[in-house]
Amino acid sequence: MAVEKMTMVNLIGNYNIMDKAIDACVRSRVFQPESTTELLSDAKAIAIARVTDENPYAEPLSKLTDILKLSDIEPELIKDSEIDIDVDDIVKYTDKFKEQMDSLISRHSDMEKELSSLGVSIDQLKHFTALDVPLSKVFSSQYLKVRFGRIPADSFIKLKTFTDNPYLVFVPCSADDEFYWGVYVTPLEREDEVDEIFASLYFERLRIPDSAGTPSQALDELTARREKLQKDYESLTNEIIEFVSSEHDRCLKIYTSIKLRYNAFEIRRYCAKYNNYFMLVGWIPLKDKAKFSKIIDKVDGIECSYDEPKKNNRVKPPTKLRNLKIFRPFEYFVSMYGLPNYGEIDPTIFVAITYTIMFGIMFADLGQGIVLAIAGFLMYKLKRMPLGKILIPCGLCGAFFGLVFGSVFGLEDVLDPLYRAVGFSEKPISVMDDVTTILLFAIIFGMAMIVVAMLLNIVSNLKQKNYEKSLFGPNGFAGMAIYLTIILVAGSIMLGFSLPLLPTILIGVVLPILIILFKEPLGNLLSHKKKLLDMSFGEYFMQSFFELFESILTFFTNTVSFIRVGAFVLVHASMMMVFTSLYDIVGGGIVGIIIMVFGNIFVTVLEGLLVGVQVLRLEFYEMFSRFYEGGGRKYASINIKNDIQQI
Repeated sequence: MAVEKMTMVNLIGNYNIMDKAIDACVRSRVFQPESTTELLSDAKAIAIARVTDENPYAEPLSKLTDILKLSDIEPELIKDSEIDIDVDDIVKYTDKFKEQMDSLISRHSDMEKELSSLGVSIDQLKHFTALDVPLSKVFSSQYLKVRFGRIPADSFIKLKTFTDNPYLVFVPCSADDEFYWGVYVTPLEREDEVDEIFASLYFERLRIPDSAGTPSQALDELTARREKLQKDYESLTNEIIEFVSSEHDRCLKIYTSIKLRYNAFEIRRYCAKYNNYFMLVGWIPLKDKAKFSKIIDKVDGIECSYDEPKKNNRVKPPTKLRNLKIFRPFEYFVSMYGLPNYGEIDPTIFVAITYTIMFGIMFADLGQGIVLAIAGFLMYKLKRMPLGKILIPCGLCGAFFGLVFGSVFGLEDVLDPLYRAVGFSEKPISVMDDVTTILLFAIIFGMAMIVVAMLLNIVSNLKQKNYEKSLFGPNGFAGMAIYLTIILVAGSIMLGFSLPLLPTILIGVVLPILIILFKEPLGNLLSHKKKLLDMSFGEYFMQSFFELFESILTFFTNTVSFIRVGAFVLVHASMMMVFTSLYDIVGGGIVGIIIMVFGNIFVTVLEGLLVGVQVLRLEFYEMFSRFYEGGGRKYASINIKNDIQQI
C-alpha cells in the first residue's frame, strides 16, 4: 500500500550532445520527461526557448503509413524491428514500394471499373435479345433515331392512347410486372418532339454498347469478354496479395524503425534551449537512481543533478503504484476513481481486502461463487479483461461465505451432512432465520469500515503534514472521537451498561465539535502560518458550521448505507427461493432442472452485476470520500527500443 518515491532529474549539456542524452534516458527505461520550459522560473524563461526542430522522420513515416493503409496492412510496432536501418534506405524503399503498389492498384481499379461497366451492359442487353436486328444497322441509320430503354407498365398502357401521332413507335422486347423494355424509333426531324413525349411517360434511356451483331450476339461477346477480364482481375488480385504478403514483415520492420525514431525525436519537445546548451528535466523512481546515474555518466559532457519533489511546486510528481502481485488487479478500481497524489496513501490493498470481503458476503453461494471465479479466469485469459482477475478472488470469497451460509446453487440444505460431520447440529448461519443478526452485523461492519477510513485519513495527512485534516478535521482525530462516542453511547443504551453520560458527551462530542469548528486556525497555528484565517470570522464560522452539520449527518447516512451488505444476503436467498419453489411446484424432473439452471444463470449474472456495482459504490462514496483524493497522474517512462508495448 505504497506510492513509489520519485526524484527529479536535471540534465544540462552542450546542444550538440542532446540526442545522446535523450538516448541515454530512453535506454534507462525509468525516465519520465517533463516540459522543461514550464518548470523553470519566470526569470530564466525569458532567455530560454522550447526546442522546436522539425522532425525529419515525419514525412517518411506519413508516406509509409499511407502505403500500409493502401496495402490493407494494419500499422503496428513489432519487436523484431530493424532499428539501425539507414533513413535514406527507408525513403528509397518507401518510394519504390509506393510506385509498385500505385501501378498495381491503378490496374486493379481500371479492371474493376471495366468489369462494372460490362456488367451493366450485359444486364441491359438481356432485355433486348428478342430483337433480331444487327445493332450496327440500327445505329447507322441516317434518317431515324433509335432509343433503347424501359418504360413503366402504366406508361406503356398510356402510350396506346397516342393514336393520332404516327411517329410514336415503341417496340417492346421484354417485360415484367413493373417495366417494359424496348426500342422507339423516330424521324430525325421529329426527334425533340418524340423525346419529350417519352420523357413525360418516364422513359429511362439505356446505353447499348456498339456491336456488329444482334443483341443476342453482342450479349455472348460481352459475356465472354467479362469472363476473360474476371480471370485477369482475379490473377491481378492474387498478384497484389502475394506482393503485399511478401513485403508484409519488411514493411512492419521498417515502419517500427521509423516510428521509434520519430518518437525518440519527439522527446526533444520536452527540452529547453539556452544559448548553446540544452536542459531536460524529468522524474525517475528513487530506487532506480543508481541505475540511471550509471547510464548517464557514460555520456561525456552532461551535468546531472537530482532534487527532492518538494523543491519544485510547479508540477507534482507522477504516481507509480507498488503493490504485491495478488493485489495489483484492484489497481483497476483505484485508477477508475483516480490515482493517488504523490505522498498520498495508496488504497489498493484496502480496496482489495474490503471489496473482496463485501462482495463475498453479498454474493454468498458456494456453487455460484465457483462459477463466477471460473468466468473471471476465462474473461482474463481469453479477452484480457482486467475485471476478470478481480472476479476470481471475489467469486472464491463468495464460495467461502456460501459455505458458511449453507447455500449451493440456491439449495439451502445440501451441506447439512457436512456441518453435522464436523460437529455442528445445523449450519452456522441460516439466512432467512437470522435476518436481524445479519442486518446488525452489516451495521457493525460499516462502523468498522468508517473508522478504518478515518484512520487512513489521519495517517495519510500526517505523512503530508496536513495537521488541519489529520487532527482537527471531521475525518481526523476530532471527527473519529465524535463518531466513536456516539457509537459508545448508543451501545450503552442498547446493551444496558452504565456510562457517565454528561462527561462522555462533553469530552467525546462537544469538545471535538469545537475543535472542528476552529480547525483552520488551529491547523495554521500548528503549521506556523502567520495568518490564521483567510476570511472574516463571521464568514468562516457560518461556513464551518454548515460543513460540520453535513459531516455529522454523513456519519449516520454512511453507516446506514452499509445495511445493503446484509440486505443483499437476504435478496440472494429470496431470489433463489423463488426458483426452488417453482422447482417444487413442477415436481422436479427435466422441467424442474431447467428452471433451476435458468434461475442460477439469471441470479449469477444479475446479482453479480448489482453486487459489483453496490460494493464499488460503498468503496467510493462511504470510504474513499473520507481519506482519499485521487488526483494523481500516472508515471509513464519513455521506453522506445526495449519495450515497444509502452509506446
